[in-house]
Amino acid sequence: MPQAGVDVTGFLTTMAALSASVQTLVEHVVKKHWAWLDNPHPDKQTDNRRQTAVHAIAFAVGGGLAWTTGLEPLHFLGLAGSGVAVNSLAAGVLASYGGSLFDEGLGAIRAFKKQQESVRGAA
Repeated sequence: MPQAGVDVTGFLTTMAALSASVQTLVEHVVKKHWAWLDNPHPDKQTDNRRQTAVHAIAFAVGGGLAWTTGLEPLHFLGLAGSGVAVNSLAAGVLASYGGSLFDEGLGAIRAFKKQQESVRGAA
């Protein structure tokens, strides 16, 4: 039985786009309607609830976007035939927690580029 190919670049590109869209939607639409989601709370327990709510909303938005667009991120990993529901759940989880991962990766790339520019400027 032939094995489906794995397309890591396609998977990362798709998930980065989904994570960016979910993060933008949550940051600029959802958080603006509920101020308590937008402002960190000094009480750690209350702030943990706020962060959990933001992740749950991002999960729902990511899963909803994947469901309505027919996005199948698991197909890129060679898991074809997983079904729309499983792909939507996976996309929701990855978009909810992947946004911060992609932000950190982008920050590391920016810092590297700045360091390279400063080395070239000093030479």
